[in-house]
Amino acid sequence: MNIIKNNIYGIITVTSLVAISVAISKILLNYELFISASFICILLGLIIGNLLKTNNQIEWVINLSLKKILRIGIAFLGISLSFSELFGYGIISFFLVFINIIIAFLSVYILCRFFKISKDLGYLIAIGTSICGVTAVIAASSIIKPSKNETSYAIGIVTIFGMIAVFTYPYLANFLFDNDAKLAGIFLGSSIHDTAQVSAAGLIYSEMYNSEIAMNSAMTTKLLRNSFLIFLIPLLAYFYNNKNNINVKNSIKTFFPYFVIGFLGMSILRTFGDLLILNKDLIHYWEYLIYSIKTISKYCILFAMVSLGLQTNLRKVSKLGFTPLFAGSIAAIIIGISSILYLKLLI
Repeated sequence: MNIIKNNIYGIITVTSLVAISVAISKILLNYELFISASFICILLGLIIGNLLKTNNQIEWVINLSLKKILRIGIAFLGISLSFSELFGYGIISFFLVFINIIIAFLSVYILCRFFKISKDLGYLIAIGTSICGVTAVIAASSIIKPSKNETSYAIGIVTIFGMIAVFTYPYLANFLFDNDAKLAGIFLGSSIHDTAQVSAAGLIYSEMYNSEIAMNSAMTTKLLRNSFLIFLIPLLAYFYNNKNNINVKNSIKTFFPYFVIGFLGMSILRTFGDLLILNKDLIHYWEYLIYSIKTISKYCILFAMVSLGLQTNLRKVSKLGFTPLFAGSIAAIIIGISSILYLKLLI
């Protein structure tokens, strides 16, 4: 209780921004202007976070939202799809994710050589672009041991291009894949950097085009990408001659996406619930439970969206320097094009 009491201002601030975003979205809908609540959450967070200085209480809520609440929201999202659907999305996504990781590392390696960017920064940009954004950058940093500036650069690059994708890719996906929500979701999940950013883009698409499928396929693809971190951390250690370094085990333990297990568990629960609950009265309660879990998931993600906007400091990003930003932008574009070509030509 003391923690809540000590951070009540931050809790009220972030909760108010979520409530205002949902209210604005509903008001605009009355005028036949549909703008996603998650889109407004990020936008309000960006505006407030860059105009006003956030205090320790707000920072506490930001960290809680992005590290705990978002993960609960993603885990609960698994209730939206059966295990067979999950498996179907995973089959399509696996090879795309694998190809994109190889392409990301090759393209960043070439760009870093061409622009004379340090190898450490190059690895951080590559793993952040191809796997799971900021989490991957921090995990890789524990192995590579780059300078603080290089870690900050990589996080800034992943953040800025991920945010640009959040605001543009949902609309691009709908245009490119002709209202095919499954492919649109896989595109979002395979080409946007950070887990929070993918959940934002998936929610924007789902709300804009009234399709839950996009959110499900986006998050399934993204969680599959996150899981590759388990293999890439030891691989990085091998290249840096740190095979026996205790940091490898610590990094895997610390940064393993445990919410993936929660997501799978919820999907299994949905599968068995749909198969075993046959009584009409029980089906009513089962459907209500599914609806309630989905609603909790949505609001957990909305809290994370406000926090994502609040923590994005545009002034810091503008100071990163042209060369790493350019390399990061090219890498992001290449991953996006790779995903489009794969889904257009091979699926």
